[in-house]
Amino acid sequence: MLTDKLRRLNRYKEILSLLGKYGFGYLIEEVGLSQLLSFKDRIKADFKKENSQEMGVRIKGLLEELGPTFIKLGQLLSIRSDLLPDDVIRELETLQDDVPPVPIERIMEKLTSELGKPPEEIFHSFNEDYVAAASIGQVHEAVLWTGEKVMVKVQRPGIQKTVHTDLEILRDLSKLLEQHYDWAEQYNVSEITEELSNSIRKELDYIEEARNTETIALQFEKNEKIKVPEIFWDYTTSNILTMEKIDGIKITDVNVNVADKKKRRELADLLVQSFVTQILREGFFHGDPHPGNMLYTERTGQLAFIDFGQVGRLSGRMRYETASMMIGLMREDTDMIVKALYRLSDVPSDVDEKEFYDDVDRISKTVSRVPLGEMDLGMTVKDLLSTAQEHRIIVPTELTMLGKTLITVEGIISAIDPELNLIQLARPYAEELVMERYNPFHIGKRLLKDAEEMSETIAKLPRRVDEVLEQTADGELKLKISLSQIDSIFNKIDRISNQVSFSLTLLAFSIVVLGLIIGATFGTDTFLTSIHALEIGFAVAFLMFLWIIYSILRSGRF
Repeated sequence: MLTDKLRRLNRYKEILSLLGKYGFGYLIEEVGLSQLLSFKDRIKADFKKENSQEMGVRIKGLLEELGPTFIKLGQLLSIRSDLLPDDVIRELETLQDDVPPVPIERIMEKLTSELGKPPEEIFHSFNEDYVAAASIGQVHEAVLWTGEKVMVKVQRPGIQKTVHTDLEILRDLSKLLEQHYDWAEQYNVSEITEELSNSIRKELDYIEEARNTETIALQFEKNEKIKVPEIFWDYTTSNILTMEKIDGIKITDVNVNVADKKKRRELADLLVQSFVTQILREGFFHGDPHPGNMLYTERTGQLAFIDFGQVGRLSGRMRYETASMMIGLMREDTDMIVKALYRLSDVPSDVDEKEFYDDVDRISKTVSRVPLGEMDLGMTVKDLLSTAQEHRIIVPTELTMLGKTLITVEGIISAIDPELNLIQLARPYAEELVMERYNPFHIGKRLLKDAEEMSETIAKLPRRVDEVLEQTADGELKLKISLSQIDSIFNKIDRISNQVSFSLTLLAFSIVVLGLIIGATFGTDTFLTSIHALEIGFAVAFLMFLWIIYSILRSGRF
């Protein structure tokens, strides 16, 4: 226990030291952690907010030096174009796991301890030269005694402790940021950190990756043209993943190695079909579809997917709204796009709906002005998500992952054949989805599901009301109001009070005028009538009325 605490404290100091080294010393100072720095690190730390080096370059260097957990964090953040500026995203996309390989002796020890047998009893041959050495795992080729060629991914010894320690520190730091910065609280930094941490933890569990692989394989079990590697469960654990080896060329090398233009067109169509199936039909898709994770076998014409450590999940409702957004883009239907985004996202109560609609309409109209062959669907989706972020609308991570996936797929299609375009290839599938959507049977199913959800909500309503009333009676009812909401509430209170003041002033002015008129009509020879009280009273009351109206209008809160 004491050893774990010391390791965590030392890791804290290392992280803070590197933050100072890369120009983020002011954050350490502002959140009150500068006392953890050694005297030498305090001297080296840059406590100024200004730094000549670009932010993206500094963040990339920091993450690479912090090691595996932070490299993986940066790779996951590279899809969050809704959170980070483009220059930072570009740098994060180039993050590489530049780590030394694990010695073969330790690999063999890990295999023996995990599988319960020496490697020579399991594998007919095992290539000691690694195929890939990443921050979390190392991959080797092997052949089973039954003759199957396999790829064996072995998790680095001790990596789990390192990652879990880093994730605990990240959780602490994110909470500190929320306590000291409004922007951190506004964007729920601690929730985003927890979400990213869960993704990293899942990547540490090779059982999870194996299940993801089989789930994707089931999507294409009737399509012989799409291949997913078979998992060998007898030789798979949380730390060891043994899967079928698939021979093929990287999909981006197709343009060089495959001369037949017809075959290239078929491959591009197959790629689009596969992602339409994964995203809009099944709601379970490859979350890291870079060219190294897609292979092409010219002899069989098969497209193969590998490495399912990262996957995206879309619920039935999210698939429906995502399809609505895509169809809206293709039809230039701004209403459809905005409604879909609202239903998909967390929208603040004080969002300027008209301004957001106009911004989305501007993006939607650009679709018609760009020639079909030059239309970039992925970048258009990215623009939509960035616009939502500018309006403080928080979109789900799955949607940003989807945007990243579309950009990647478009780049691959362009590399296969520059004349091809994602929208051209996707349009037939979009039309098919529209036909399915307006099928009376599917409409009936959706209405039935909505009715079930509504009935469940109504059934829960009395209990919820009872809970609120009990909390109110006990004085335990709490209201959570953000600073922006407080400002909005005060504005509304000002408007109401000004409207009440206006009404009372108008009423008082009317009474004064009425009194003067009655007094002038039925009055006698008095001091007031001798000094023209009607005219003077009316003038004073009218001036006071104008002054109050001017004050209210000048405040802008009427």
